[in-house]
Amino acid sequence: MSIIIILCVNFYLMNIVQSSTLTTPPQSAVVVAFEDIYDLSLLANTLSDQGIDTTLIIPAFNENEVYETLIDVEVLTVKVEIKESTYSEKKTIQICEALLKDEQIAKKIQEIQPTFTVFPALRHDGCLLPWAKTVESIPVIWTRNREEEIYVFEWTGAALSVQNTGFWTRLWTNMSRRSTFYTVRDEYIIYALRIVGKYLPHTNLNLDNLYDDVHLILWGADVILRSDFAPLTQLIVEVGCHHCRGPHPLQNDLHKALIEFRLGTVVVLLDENYETLIKELAWKLPQGKEGQAVVWKNMKWQNLNENLPENLFVHPRIDRQDLIGYGRTRVVLSHCADTELLESAFHGSPVICFPRNSYEVKNTARAIQLGFARSVEEIHTLSGEEIANTVNHIHETMDYRENARKVSLAIRDRINPAVDRLIYWLRYMARTKDWNLYFLMPVNSVKTMNEDLQFFLGLFVGVVVGAFSTIEYRYIQIQMVRARVYLIANEEM
Repeated sequence: MSIIIILCVNFYLMNIVQSSTLTTPPQSAVVVAFEDIYDLSLLANTLSDQGIDTTLIIPAFNENEVYETLIDVEVLTVKVEIKESTYSEKKTIQICEALLKDEQIAKKIQEIQPTFTVFPALRHDGCLLPWAKTVESIPVIWTRNREEEIYVFEWTGAALSVQNTGFWTRLWTNMSRRSTFYTVRDEYIIYALRIVGKYLPHTNLNLDNLYDDVHLILWGADVILRSDFAPLTQLIVEVGCHHCRGPHPLQNDLHKALIEFRLGTVVVLLDENYETLIKELAWKLPQGKEGQAVVWKNMKWQNLNENLPENLFVHPRIDRQDLIGYGRTRVVLSHCADTELLESAFHGSPVICFPRNSYEVKNTARAIQLGFARSVEEIHTLSGEEIANTVNHIHETMDYRENARKVSLAIRDRINPAVDRLIYWLRYMARTKDWNLYFLMPVNSVKTMNEDLQFFLGLFVGVVVGAFSTIEYRYIQIQMVRARVYLIANEEM
C-alpha cells in the first residue's frame, strides 16, 4: 500500500513540474570571439556562473588573453596562422574559414547542441549567423562599442540614433557611419558569405536576409556611459555591467606588500606601451612607508628580472575588479574602454583616462562630466611627474571620490542588475523559440514628428528661396531688356 502511495505522489510531482511554464530544460551557450577575447570570456564566465553550460571558441593565438579566473567554461581553440600585419577584416575571414573546416569543433558542437550562440556583430556576423543556423542555435548579438551599435541598428532597425550636435557634425557623423556599414559589408560580409557557401551550402542566407533570425541584442554598455539611441523594441538588453561584483581579497603576499604604503595604492591598467611612464610615475610618487604603491596589471609582462622601483608591483594574471575595488585603491589609470570604465564606476574609484581612439575619448568626456575622472589630454606634458601631480590632486580632492561614490550607487541601486536582465531574456528566448515574436519586433520605416517638421520647414524655406530667386531673375531680365531698348534708341538718334 505504501509503495502505491509513493508512486502516486511521484507521478503527481512530475505532472506539476511538466505543467509549469517557467520550467526550462538545461541550457547551453557557445560564445565565439575572433577579437576582444577578454571581454567575451568575461561574458562566458557570467553565463557559466548562472548555470548555463558554456563553451568559448577563440583563435589559438589568443589563448593567453582569456579572463584569468574562468570557472566551468570549456575553451575550444581554432588553429590558424595569421601575420600580425594582416588587417582586421582579412584576419577574421581566415579565422572564419578555419572554424568552418575544423572537424573536431564541429563534432563537439554537435554533442553540445547549444541553445544560444553569442558573438559580436562586426567582423563576425557574415560567418557566424549562417553557422548558428546550421547548428540550430539561437543567434544572440553582442555590441562592443558605438560603431557596432549603429552597425547592428542599421541591419535590424531595432533603434534610432539620437544626436545632439550641430547640423554639419551630424551630417559628417551619418556619412561616416554609412561608410563604415558599406565598408564592412563589402570587405568582410561578402567574402565571409562566399566561404560559408563553400562549407555550409544549404543555409540560404544572403545580404538581404542575413539578420532575419536575430531577435536578441545584448547592449554591452550602460546609460552611465552613453544613451545615444532610442530603442524600438524590448529585445535590446542593457548588460554592460553583467560581471560587476564585489572585490575578492588580494593574494596574501601582494596585500601584505601594499599595506606597507600608508597613502594607498594607484592601480594601473595601461598596456605595455606605457612601461616607461609607469616606472617614472612610481619613482615620482612618495616612497617608503609614508608613500604610495603602484600596481600594474599587464598580461604581456615578461621582464621578471628587471629592477623596479620598490613601490611598483607588476602582476600579469590578477582580476581587474579585485584591484579596482581594493579598499586602499585611490586612483585608477585606465584607457577608459567601456568595460574598464564601468568597473571603475561600479566600485566608485576615480580615474585618470589615457584614451587611444575616438570611443575612449567620448568615454573620457562622459566620465569627466560625471565628475570622477581626469584626462591626460588636460595635462600639457605627459610625464611621470605631471601624472604624479594629478594623482595627488585627485587623492587630496574629496569631490572626485564623492562623485565616484554617487555613480557607484546609481549602478548598484537598480531594481534589476544587468546579470538578471541577461539571464531573463536568454531564458525567455529559449522558451519562446518557436513562437511568433512579431509583437516584440521593431516597426519598419519609423518616422518621427521632428522629421516631419524638418520636411515642412525645408519645403517652406525652399518655396521662399525659390520665389525670391524667381523674382530676382525676372527683375534682372526686365532690366536687361530696358538697357537693350535704351541702347537701340540711342543708336537711332
